[in-house]
Amino acid sequence: MKKLHGVIPILPTPFTDDGANVDYSDLRSIIDTVIAEGVHGVALLGVASEFYKIDDAERRLMIETTVEHVAGRVPVVVNITRNATALAVKDARHAEEAGADAVMIVPPSFIPPGNEAIIEHIHAVADSVKLPVVIQYAPNVTGVSIPVSTFLDIERQRGGELYIKAESVPPGPLLSSIVEQTEGRMGVFIGNGCVQMYDSLERGAVGMMPGAAMVVPYLAVYEAFMRGDKTTAFRLFNDLLPVLNHTTQAAELFVQFEKTILKARGVVKNDVCRRPNAVPDEAMKTMLRRYSDYVRERFGAPLMP
Repeated sequence: MKKLHGVIPILPTPFTDDGANVDYSDLRSIIDTVIAEGVHGVALLGVASEFYKIDDAERRLMIETTVEHVAGRVPVVVNITRNATALAVKDARHAEEAGADAVMIVPPSFIPPGNEAIIEHIHAVADSVKLPVVIQYAPNVTGVSIPVSTFLDIERQRGGELYIKAESVPPGPLLSSIVEQTEGRMGVFIGNGCVQMYDSLERGAVGMMPGAAMVVPYLAVYEAFMRGDKTTAFRLFNDLLPVLNHTTQAAELFVQFEKTILKARGVVKNDVCRRPNAVPDEAMKTMLRRYSDYVRERFGAPLMP
């Protein structure tokens, strides 16, 4: 498998109208849509997947369904979110057995342990599989702050393919430190809606992990930058930035907007999020529709028809 890079969206979890079950038909529809649009991989069971609202059986079946339906077209990255190391190891092994191409490990966050315990947890989960490893660092969501030295220690102690998904605010200093001090051995993806994606690409990020509802604009920025047309990449990024500012104001709001856009595009049947969930007011919905026209104008790819 080629090293992880590029635009790898986090797949949302589509639910039935009553929110009682995962809609696996709609999950397949999302997968086909983003692959057709040109993504470099897919990831699931992140914050944008509402992983914290999914039971164990659903989690396993989502992984198996995704791997089976992707069928090798792009790499599949599975997020490992358990706080208990033993459970995280079980989840990672299941992902590997199901055919995932990489695992993304979230450091324990409920009653956060010290840095040594975090390092031990990441090593234990990573050592349990023979897959590339991504460490998700999202202090604004998890409440866990980790010094850059911890990530550098992990990189020094590990062999194999290793990445970090940087979602600190701002991500730039962390990203630069990792790229420079590991001499690029530890790849960095940008997350958190990719609001800082252009700066991150300039600092050496290998890609981004945005939502799945509007990957075409992200791809346009990434591809322009990678072919050396930074002027176009910067202009396209600034065209997209107002939309990102609107949709990424809060994590639950972002998830709701993702589903609203996918429903409007006809990719999924509804925009149901499991409760408790964010409910945008009419003014926010109206602004989203206005931004749909804005994106159609600039990227030729509407958010909402």
